[in-house]
Amino acid sequence: MRLTREPDRTKTAIERLKVISARLYWCPRCNVPLLESQCGLCGGDALSVNITPPGDARPAFTGDLKRLRGALAEYFRDKYAVEKFLPRRKLVLLNKIQYPDAADEVIVDGQIVGHLFYDLFERKWRFKPLYAGVAQIVEEELAPFAIVSLPKITRNYVIKRSKITKEEVIWEKGRFVAIELESKTMQGVAEVVRGKRLRVIKAWPWKRRLKLKGEPTWADVVRANSRRLDKLEKEAIEFIRDLVEKYKLPVFVSFSGGKDSLVTFRLAEKALGYKPDILFNDTGLELPETVRYVREFARREGVRLLVASAGDAFWRGLQVLGPPARDYRWCCKVAKLIPIARAVGRAYPHGALSLVGQRKYESALRAVSPRIWRNIWIPGTVSASPIHDWTALDVWLYILREKLLVNPLYYMGFDRLGCWLCPASEIAELETVREIHPELWSKWEGYLFDYADKRGYPREWVVLGLWRWLKLPGDIARVAKRLRVNLDYREKRSLIVDVSRRDSHIIATVSGIEELEKRVSSLVHILGAVNVRVKGENVIFEGDVSEQQVRVLIMRAAYCVQCGACELRCPTGAIKVGKYPVVDPEKCTRCRLCNLACPIAVFSAKTEPS
Repeated sequence: MRLTREPDRTKTAIERLKVISARLYWCPRCNVPLLESQCGLCGGDALSVNITPPGDARPAFTGDLKRLRGALAEYFRDKYAVEKFLPRRKLVLLNKIQYPDAADEVIVDGQIVGHLFYDLFERKWRFKPLYAGVAQIVEEELAPFAIVSLPKITRNYVIKRSKITKEEVIWEKGRFVAIELESKTMQGVAEVVRGKRLRVIKAWPWKRRLKLKGEPTWADVVRANSRRLDKLEKEAIEFIRDLVEKYKLPVFVSFSGGKDSLVTFRLAEKALGYKPDILFNDTGLELPETVRYVREFARREGVRLLVASAGDAFWRGLQVLGPPARDYRWCCKVAKLIPIARAVGRAYPHGALSLVGQRKYESALRAVSPRIWRNIWIPGTVSASPIHDWTALDVWLYILREKLLVNPLYYMGFDRLGCWLCPASEIAELETVREIHPELWSKWEGYLFDYADKRGYPREWVVLGLWRWLKLPGDIARVAKRLRVNLDYREKRSLIVDVSRRDSHIIATVSGIEELEKRVSSLVHILGAVNVRVKGENVIFEGDVSEQQVRVLIMRAAYCVQCGACELRCPTGAIKVGKYPVVDPEKCTRCRLCNLACPIAVFSAKTEPS
């Protein structure tokens, strides 16, 4: 069994992605993208395409192309120029890159022609020409372009109108313009600034756009990469068979309804000689198309579908913990981990082998994830990723070769699938949800505006998606400041219990909770020899106990969302959850692992007063 070496976890996210960056090649004769340096069609050597790490390029589908052509139309403002720049039958690859919001390198004929990005200031998709794109625009004089009479150009240099010897520019502030020196020694891209001047955004040595012939199809691309696909398939099948032989456990595929789990299922089917069970985590936040696709897939394939349903757990948790964030992901535990643990425990009480469609190129976190792992929440279950080393292009070409039916959301402009309001989403992705399912988005947006109003947060907290972080990252904070957003507000999401020490006892004040005394008495045993009594809205603790321990216990007792995390994690089975957790004193060892399991306890601590 081949195990991949883990990248150094001490490196930054960008450094990790550079280390594992995939290679992309292009055959100049057949005009097709390749994942190895030799073309499977003509047998010739390929050119290397210098794309941004991690290099997880993917095909541009219907929704992507519509978005790209819309941005090109806005850039050129001329249908003829759009068609000349990007003919209809051209193959297009997109490679995700870092921007304040969603953005991709656009690759055509094996060359980067520009960036397609979502502009948070203008709230729309825009196109910025680069490299081969600039070369073509200038050579064919596709407006907007400018020829400049200067010895050189550098980033942030402002070009005066008197230095422009030839141009076709729409002089609107912020518009991008392809630029080239008269001497043909440098090219670049600039933006229009006040006074009909151009500020250089990026410059590079002069280069020519390669004009590759032919109109290959994606079927041609599959054939050109057949050797690579055969090799990947063989390795993945051997990997699965080795796992089955080693662990001797029943097998299921964690099936999200996305492209990666679809390929994982097909590989498992080939490796095992039968169709394994599939487990779908219905978080209650999946788009309707995904739910229908998964159920139809199970029916069509004739496989057993196990559903790990979270029900309304997210919405219950929302009332206590507030909106989730990238640095405050209580939702993953409540809507994903706990329902999955329950479903797997019921279906496979003696353990199982879970095959997961996880790839190292998806994120810096997954770049350091092992290929085989165990989850403490699901004892006896081993998880493994047969496609750990596959790129997105590998996955899509395999899907095309195997003629697999994919989730229709991919053709509507979605690059990845999952919870439709996930805080890890970009604004552009959330806007796509708004377009396709306005009824879902209006519900969530209404909640966010109401939440913000009650706390005095600025309107941009919702509009700019600032709710997606407790602590704003630098690039988003800079965008907010440019838009003059007041960032002086203090984030506080979870409900906070007022706890204070008075002489030898601690008092917690809780209001509006039914059966408060029963709730607290049912849980207090985990603290040891502590006396507790309830007087109105005050809960009084006496004994060797800290304020933090009291706050955690009150949060768990008063605001339990019945997720069952504590019940699953308790090693002695001492906890049962109904309306609230009840502890059996005879079984409880006071290990307090339940505190570490409870999302209310763990995540409320992130926003409690310092």
